[in-house]
Amino acid sequence: MQFQEIVSIIFNKTENLENAKEDLDKVIDPHAWILEYGMATKRFLFLDYKGEENYEIVNYILDYEFKHKIELASQEELEQLGEFEYEFLPDKIKEVNKIISSKGYGLFSYPTTGDYYALFISELVNQTKLLQVELLGNENIPLSERYIQFYN
Repeated sequence: MQFQEIVSIIFNKTENLENAKEDLDKVIDPHAWILEYGMATKRFLFLDYKGEENYEIVNYILDYEFKHKIELASQEELEQLGEFEYEFLPDKIKEVNKIISSKGYGLFSYPTTGDYYALFISELVNQTKLLQVELLGNENIPLSERYIQFYN
């Protein structure tokens, strides 16, 4: 799968992507470009490995729902998710995926070289494509962490 296809899947409904696609052929480090573009467009939720503060994941879901005019979770489910206690962030991501997968969406983790998670929501129909591309070529990072992750 080409870099442009990954970009189209991750940023499928982000405004201004058409303008950005013109520059994609010139990108030297596709991994870094995706992270920077995700941060700039607020398409990615960046969380410290220690976890989130307040209701960052719930607010991210609410923002996504508002922007795309869809409902991924009920108010009750979001309240329970906000109160969910966990030791490791992937446990909470799994809980999110239990809730939003019934609507055909998932919360994915984009690989990073830092001490944070870069999370994004995507339709589950893209899951296979998203999980099969090695995005980090850094041999110091375990092979499984060089790919987009889906915790379920």
